[in-house]
Amino acid sequence: MYQAVVHFSYQHFEQDPVSLISQILEQWRYNGQVIGREMGITHHQRDTRSTFQARVALPEQESLQPKWHSDEVNEAIEQAKEAGVVLEYVELIGRDYNAEETSTETAPFFVLYTTHLESCSPLYNGVDFRPVPLYRLKQDMPLNEALIKWQENWQACDQLQMNGTTLEVECVAEISNPDTPLSQQGRALAKQVERLNHTPTFYYLYRLGADEQAEAQRRCPSCGGEWKLPEPRHGIFHFQCQPCRLISNWSWELL
Repeated sequence: MYQAVVHFSYQHFEQDPVSLISQILEQWRYNGQVIGREMGITHHQRDTRSTFQARVALPEQESLQPKWHSDEVNEAIEQAKEAGVVLEYVELIGRDYNAEETSTETAPFFVLYTTHLESCSPLYNGVDFRPVPLYRLKQDMPLNEALIKWQENWQACDQLQMNGTTLEVECVAEISNPDTPLSQQGRALAKQVERLNHTPTFYYLYRLGADEQAEAQRRCPSCGGEWKLPEPRHGIFHFQCQPCRLISNWSWELL
């Protein structure tokens, strides 16, 4: 991931420039071109020249190149331009060594995965287990936006259960049961990703509790089939059901 500053010029004050810039940032976010919700916007005045800067996190150095823009991004940029807000250039600050490294490999399969600590795409390459920018998928902005919102909901549940003071039991159930509303939504999104990109897409089920014997005998909670892997993938996934497109960890309490 990389840190960058996006520079905007502003010619007149007939419309709120911050709102127009925020619309561009939001469309970039839903398209996977910028990561996270915290994007500071600052104003700079030099003589008669008025400019704004937005600080953003990018999956790749080229994430904001026009070739990755969706129709919605282009529309937001054009609306801002008509109101006097012009996207001038992107200043790349450098690589963020405290963030996930983006996958550059071809993915034979995807994993829909996140945690409360993640600030990257919720779609991972199943081989190198690095996040895949959403804009590199077949363009479908409603799907991309739904993936981001699913990620926010999953992370909220994970944060609550990790805090252990509010709705812990309910949140663990929500992210570990394949039939909860959140899991059903995620599995449906994974199916859409697979259909559009012709790439198998697995949904991650969180696992907590139980004992060693129960884990050793654990079967797919969706079809009841055998799904224990001969060797764990990436040191995380010990279970994977091909027909049900589910993947899961050995109970975190036992690792």
